This record gives sequence, C-alpha cells and structure tokens, in this order.
Amino acid sequence: MHISRRSLVFGPVQSTSRDPNVGMQPYVIAGRKLYVLGFASGELGPIGAEHLVGQMGGIWCHPVRVADGITVAVHSTAAPNDPGAAEFTEDLSSVQWAWQVGPFGVVRRDHALPADPGLVCRIQITNSSATLQRGVLQLTLPLSFVGAWFGGIPTGVAQYHLAGNLLCGKDNLQTGWELAFGAATAPDTCTLTPRSTDTLAELSYHFSLEAGTTSTWNFVLAISQHSDAAALWQRLANDTAAADPPDRYALADVPHLVSADPALNTHVALAQANLDLLQAEYPVPGAYFLAGLPEYPQLFGCDTTYSIPGAVASGFRSTARSALELLATYAERACGRIPHETTTNGRVFNPGNIQETPQYTIAVSDYLRWSGDIDFVRAVFPICREGMLDLLPAYSGGGPYPYGDGMIERMGMGSRKLDAACYTIAGLRALADLAEWLGEPDAAAYRARANAIHSAFERDWWLPAEGLYADSLHSDGSPQLDGHWTVVLPVQLDLAAPERARRTLERIAAEFVNEWGLVHTRRTEELVWTLPTGLLALAAFAHGQPALGLRLAQNIATTTEHGTLGTFKELIPQGLCYVQLWSAALYIQIIFEGLLGLQPNAPAHELRIAPALTAAQLPLQLHNLRVGAHSLSLNFSAQALLIEHHHGPQELTIQYAGAAHRSLPGERLNLPGLA
Repeated sequence: MHISRRSLVFGPVQSTSRDPNVGMQPYVIAGRKLYVLGFASGELGPIGAEHLVGQMGGIWCHPVRVADGITVAVHSTAAPNDPGAAEFTEDLSSVQWAWQVGPFGVVRRDHALPADPGLVCRIQITNSSATLQRGVLQLTLPLSFVGAWFGGIPTGVAQYHLAGNLLCGKDNLQTGWELAFGAATAPDTCTLTPRSTDTLAELSYHFSLEAGTTSTWNFVLAISQHSDAAALWQRLANDTAAADPPDRYALADVPHLVSADPALNTHVALAQANLDLLQAEYPVPGAYFLAGLPEYPQLFGCDTTYSIPGAVASGFRSTARSALELLATYAERACGRIPHETTTNGRVFNPGNIQETPQYTIAVSDYLRWSGDIDFVRAVFPICREGMLDLLPAYSGGGPYPYGDGMIERMGMGSRKLDAACYTIAGLRALADLAEWLGEPDAAAYRARANAIHSAFERDWWLPAEGLYADSLHSDGSPQLDGHWTVVLPVQLDLAAPERARRTLERIAAEFVNEWGLVHTRRTEELVWTLPTGLLALAAFAHGQPALGLRLAQNIATTTEHGTLGTFKELIPQGLCYVQLWSAALYIQIIFEGLLGLQPNAPAHELRIAPALTAAQLPLQLHNLRVGAHSLSLNFSAQALLIEHHHGPQELTIQYAGAAHRSLPGERLNLPGLA
C-alpha cells in the first residue's frame, strides 16, 4: 500500500512526516502484555538485525510471538480493486490507515489493549457511491508460535482451525500457548495453508452496503499462555471500553508541564507517553520497562538504572520499583552482580558488565530521592552493600578500580575502564547516602572509602597535557585515551575538580560534539547516541552551561520527528531502536532536574529548586509533581515562584534562592520570581 501522508496526532499536536518513503518507516503499538511492530505501508516484512534476525517484529506477547502481522484488503465486485494512496496516522496508542478502493472508503485502526494480551483491529467500510455496492473484506495472517530470543523455548508445528467465528491456534510443544482471532460474525471462507515456517490464514467476509452507509468489524486477537484464548477473546470482545484505544496524551498520575514554549510542552508529554508505551508485564520476569524496540525488549541493567530518575519523576514509580526489585532478585543469586541482559522469560543472557553493579546502587539512591520509599531501600540495601563492598573488590585485583567490560563495547582498551572507575566512586557515595537514610552504622566508612578511591582517581586518570581523563588504564597503571564518550562521566558524576571539569567540558564541546550531540568516539565514530548526549546535557546544566544543556535536550527530542513519529530513538536524529527507554527517561531528567532545577530529598521531606529557565519558557507551570508522598504544583514566572502544596504527610522544606521555606500541606508559598 502506498502511503501518501504520515501524521502524528497527539493531543493538540498534529505534525506530518518529512521523511522519504514514509510507508517503509516502522510503527509500534503496545500495551503492558502485548506489542506490535510493523510498517506504515501495512506490508509485512522482516524486522530485527541482531537477535531473532527478521523476526523481532510482528505481534509479541512475551515470551511468544504469534504472527508477522495482519494485512487487510477490500475488494469491490463492481469496480477496479487497486487501492488508492492511503493516509497513515499514529498517536502513541493506535495506528490508523484510511484509503479508497473503488466505491469504498476504508478506515482501519489497530491498538493494543492496555492491560490484557489482546489486539483490536477495527475496520470501517463506507459506500461512498449512490448505489448499493457489494464487496469482500479479506484478512491475511502469517501465523506461527515463536519463542523469545534465547528463551530456551522449543516450539512445535502449530495447529490452527476455525471454530464458529474464531480462528483458533495452539502450539504443539508449549502447553497453554493459544490464540483466538475473529469478529462477531464468522468468515465466509477460511483458508489455512501450512508453509515451511508458518501457516498462512486467509479470512474472507462478504458484504453489501446501501449508498452512504457504513459497516464496522471489530476484530480481536487474544493470546493466552494458559489454555483459555477463546474465553479471553469472549471477555475482550464484550468489553466496550476495549473497543477504543487509551489516550496517552491524557495520562493520569503524571506531572503535566505547561509553558510558553509549545515544543517543550509537547516533548515532555511525548517522553512520558514513551515511558508508558514501554511499560511491560510478562509472566516471567514480571513488570519492567522494555529497554528498546525492536531489538531490546529484555530487562537490562544499565538501561534501567539510567532511566530511574526520569521514570520516577514522571510518575512511573510502580514499574520502576518492580524493575529494580527484579534486578535485585537476580543479583542476590549472583553475589551482588547486576545482570546486563535478561531475556523475556527470565533467563540471564549477560551476567553484567562491571559498571552495572555500582550503577544499581546509584539508581536505588535516585529512586529513594524521588519516592521516599524507605521500605524498598531497606529490602535491597544488602544487595547494594554486597555488590559495592564484596563483588567490586573481588574484580579489582587488589587495586581501587574494578576490571572488565564497561559501557564502551570496543576492543583494544585497558583492563580498567573510565566508566567503571567513576561509577565505583559514585556508587560508594550512594551507598553511604542509603546507609545514612537507613540509620546504618557504617555510612561514614563507606564515604571514606569513596573519598580514598576518588583521591587516587584524580591522580591516576587525569591527563594534564590533554585536559581530559583517560578512557582506560592498563594493568600496569598506564593510561590510554581513545576519545570515547565516557570522558564526560567525571564531570557528570561530579568527580572532576572545578578547573578540570571546566577544561573537560571545553574540550568536549570543541572536539566531541557535532550538530546532533556527543559522538561515540572523537574523529573515529561520529554516530550520536541519546545516552551520551543526555549525560552531557546533565553535566552542562550542573556546571553553569544551561544553553548547551537545553540544546542537547532539544536534539534528543528531535528524534520524535523522524521515522516513527512521536518516539524517542536510540540515535540522533534516528537509528537503531526506534523507541528507546533511556532516551525518553533522560530527557525528562534533563528537564526536571536540569532546566527546572528540581533536586528532591523525599526521605527528609525536602525539595531544592534552582531553575535555569529562560524568558522564552516563562510562564511555566508544573502540575501534579510528586516528591515522596507530597503533591505539588509549581508556577514559575519572572515575578514569582508560586508553590501549591496540595497534600503530604507533614511539612515540606523548600530550598530556594539561598533560603529554606517551610510549607504545610494545603499551603501556598509565594517566593521571588526569576527576573
């Protein structure tokens, strides 16, 4: 199908794709238990280049994939059947095609159900002629049960049959894996053609329409892993609320930002919608955020930990906590080591790069800062302590820095990586913070250990002639500089002394940043990932360069305008995963903690506010902000900062403009403005 126009409709936002060949750009729709990846053209084609090659797309209810997708065709018995050009619309919850074929106007709208393993495909056909017309609606589904990548799941030759109005299928080896697909009426014909790798199902529905009338079919696909697909289909088909997609623009329980900058408003709302899109809940391992689609629907260590501040600040506390709990469960069985990659049925593929263990402790601290959830921290603190105090020294060979792979997945470096060294120091400081919040007796010892390693770090890693830190150290202590993006981490993690931070940022801005952001490797690999660019943006805000930080944040948001509209990509302006967890979450963190200057300390019932807003963004309101159990609204203007403390368990301390202000629940604070 030729796509003449591709548009995003998201609340008040309506934008049109400027990309060439918009039909071959992918789309995504998702609920918590099912997602669909396909192409805007409606054609079925291979998706995925690294894991299940060519099979990462289609319809997934992890850990099972049931179909390549669904194609729809309408044929008129009295007119040419070549479909006209179609318009394709996406809104972060559903996708829609609208086209004309002969006398018929056809609209197809697909959406995944929010909380059930089901997909709704609604097809409306209108007779736009002046006479009665007859036609055939045909649906084609290439069906096969495929187990998740490295799930260790053998699948057999599936069996499919028509039972009344339902096309039913089950896998021969995996007991319980079933599907049921159909509408309220039975098809006039159903052809099932076994092929080498799948079964091609073709369903035909004959219809006749009077002039100017419309007929609607609500097709429902239900997927079960418990031998009850037909019963599930019946429940979903009878659920009138399921017939319409949810509105991800109007998400409940998330902060809502409204400023004088429409683009900022849109990008914050899109980032929150992306986080909702990536929430998943599978039988095993449970609830977590998909790291990225199409390649990375797995539970990842580093992807999750980088995303915790933005996710919790955005209101996705429950899924953030669940993801951290799952990582702790795996670490408890692995001597405190946080896994890098866990498959969608709970098997550990990569036991963890060395920096992920301290990153986890930092993420737990970030989670606590925003949530105040001290009970959760008390439960996972032993895992953090074991990882930081036992596991990392075991991988350090008697020295201060652990060895092993880090974030840079390139050969030829020294055994000690810069990111691992930096996160070790920051992780020990986070462990000390957690211990203080819990009243643990050894907090001072943890902080002293961090400070000792930090002193050695400043001596061992700084290259005075370069004005940068080394990328790695060899086992003999000799430094090596390759120019990887991790040079930003000593600044972003507040480890670099002020003059060194200044020099590092100066070199990075001059030599490591192109039009899109922070390159992977200076002069060698010019691709720009959202992650390094986001970390540089956080560093820029923290070190008095808000203009740079905002520009980089805007570059990350630019990815929503390319390819799949509205989704934050892995590369800037687009590339690799076309919806990426850390991209959306880091964008939120940059705006909330960088631009708005929000630094919560929820366990202490404190919020520090140090905004870096410009006149172009004022006035700016942030409603439904949660800091622990406190709910706030902030109204920034040149004249005043108005804080409404809607509810909370006790007094909240606001640190702003060098002074502390006390706010009881129900009170309004009127503080000096930003002029």
